[in-house]
Amino acid sequence: MDWLSAGRTTALALAIAFSVSPSHAAQHRLPSGYKWGRCLLVVDGETRISGRCSYQIEKGGDFNIQGPKQVFAGIDYPDPNSGAGEMSKDYWAAVYKDGDTWAGYSNAAIDETHGDERWENLSREGACYTAKDVKICLWH
Repeated sequence: MDWLSAGRTTALALAIAFSVSPSHAAQHRLPSGYKWGRCLLVVDGETRISGRCSYQIEKGGDFNIQGPKQVFAGIDYPDPNSGAGEMSKDYWAAVYKDGDTWAGYSNAAIDETHGDERWENLSREGACYTAKDVKICLWH
């Protein structure tokens, strides 16, 4: 093998390596209005999200966080015609203003698309919202 062939082989190997490397995951496309940040979601002592996450903040301060492996309709899979076609590949949580207090909900299992865990009267502590069994933090 001559040096030109060796160079092409090396270039091809690097191209393949970069296309499947963890840095490629950083290029995951997000829906409009979402950004990358750092999050923490701990429920009943189980850490579900810690570190890189996607998030969206709405008017009034309501926000949602998604684990880094989450998929989005219209980006990672076709837009479904109904909620039955939605997908989830990671944990997620939402925090919202409920009158004078904060509340939230999340999925209890990675593949669930509905929020079956709910919390009321969340207390804000810096970037975190907490209650007896939950801690939800967002640093952006």
